[in-house]
Formats: sequence, structure tokens, C-alpha cells
Amino acid sequence: MKKETKIQESGTDLPKVETSPKKKTSQKAAAATADAADAKPEADEPPAPAKEATSEADPICIVIPYLAAKAKGDELRYAVRAWEKSIPNDIRIVIVGDKPAWAGKELLHIAHKPVSNNPQVDVAHKMMAAIASDLVSDVFVWTNDDIYTLCPVQLADIMTLKSHGLLANRGKANGVYQENAKRTLEALRKLGITAPYDYATHTPVVMEKESLAKIIEDFGCDKEGHLVYTLYANSFFRDHRPIITQNDGRGSIIASVYRPNPDTRILDKVLATRKWVNNNDAGWTALEPKLKELFPDKCRFEK
Repeated sequence: MKKETKIQESGTDLPKVETSPKKKTSQKAAAATADAADAKPEADEPPAPAKEATSEADPICIVIPYLAAKAKGDELRYAVRAWEKSIPNDIRIVIVGDKPAWAGKELLHIAHKPVSNNPQVDVAHKMMAAIASDLVSDVFVWTNDDIYTLCPVQLADIMTLKSHGLLANRGKANGVYQENAKRTLEALRKLGITAPYDYATHTPVVMEKESLAKIIEDFGCDKEGHLVYTLYANSFFRDHRPIITQNDGRGSIIASVYRPNPDTRILDKVLATRKWVNNNDAGWTALEPKLKELFPDKCRFEK
């Protein structure tokens, strides 16, 4: 069987999503991050544990970084439509970066210009912008414009820890991503985490503002590229055992479309059985017509 799609799965619980009014301390932490980005973590002092949320009643805050120049098409539009259709609770969506021309009043926006050619450094800065904004709740969902929900999902689906396995060299040899992965691995080992997990599964995750600000500050993520969520999950959930993603036909959570010409039978099957699907630039050509069929109607976040 050809490997046109990669299948992934999910794992253990993260803190509950809270969307009550924002704490001033989170905003101060974000500001402090910019001033103290060169701070180094102490090897014998792990970051403070993430805080538990206290309410699930308010709309879930979904944050999506977006750079129009890197988009291959209408990925963001379909991601937004998918979230509105699939989430079982009320949601609000906040875009960090560029604002698309089709955005309606309900699609909240935090303006942010790229600050680095290193994608993971730029992501860290967008996270800092989210931390500092009153539009984003203290605990929020972080996702991407090329991740699409395919069925009703619950918070547990998002909050479970998902991992590729142990953190190792990934990406092109001597490429930016591989260097960022190496840097992340070295930083975690200095904390005494000798066999950290790779949590960069390209699925939605839940994070808490103050804890995220501490990770960015302690590891200097806004100066040098790191896999930020991999740092976050390994630091705050050291003893957890995540579900390991499966890159084969046994998965039920996520499918990744990474080729322009996948086997259409496999693609149709994963679209009918997975919770999420994502794509890279090469896979967009194959996935776009499927997304048009799945999400043809304009949603409340559009004009």
C-alpha cells in the first residue's frame, strides 16, 4: 500500500479550557518574556506546573497563527468553518498575524508581523502576542490554519497528550527544523529529562498563558528556535505517558496529506473516519476539493 497519508493518534489529559476574564499576571508575564528572553533554565529547577482551569461553561478560545504569504489557498477559511461545525460547545476564534479579507466581525484578530525567518521563533512571538492580549483566555486551544476538524469533538479530544514518540532529529538534514529539534532535545536533557517525547504532532493543543510565558522566557524561544509545545508538555507533564501516533492505517485521530496525488480511496477513508486532517504545501492540491465538499457553506466568522 502506498504511503500517501500519515496517520496519528492522541493521548492523556491536559488542563481544562477556561475562558473566564484574563489575569493581569499573564499579560505581565508576556511583557517580561520580551525583556528577559536570555534567561537560562536551572538544571535542577523545572518550570512551575501548569494551572488547572476552573470553568468549562464559557466559549472555548481557539487561537490560530496566520501568515497570508505562506498560505497556498483558503486553508484558514476551511479551518474556521470546520471548527464551527465540529466543536460541540460555543467557540470564539482569534487569528494572530494577518487578517484575511473575508473575515467577519466575529473572527477576532491580533495584528502581528513576522519577526524571524526561523518559523519556530516566529511562532514563539505569535504566542507572546496571544499571551498579552485580552482577546485570548488564560487557557486556550492553539492550532494551525491547515488543521481541519472532521466530526464533533470534545475537549478531551484536544487536551489529550499526543506524541510521535521519543524526540529525535526530524526534518531535512542540517535544516532549520532539525536544528530547532536538536536545540529542544539538548534543553530538555539539561533539565534532567533524558528521554523526552516529541509532541509536535500537528494537532490542536491546550496551553495556559502563564506557564507558556515561562517556557518562552526560560528557554529563550523568542531568540532561538525551539519546538515550543514539546518543551511545554515535557516540562509540565514529565511522568505522563502519551498516546504514540501511528503512521499507518490503524489510526483513528489524525491523517496528514503530504502528497499532491494520494490514493483517493485512502484519502476518502481517512476523511470519513478521522477526527482531524492536516496538510502541508504539497498536499493542499489534493485536499482542497475535498474540503470544498465537506465545508461548502459560509460560517458566522465570515462576511
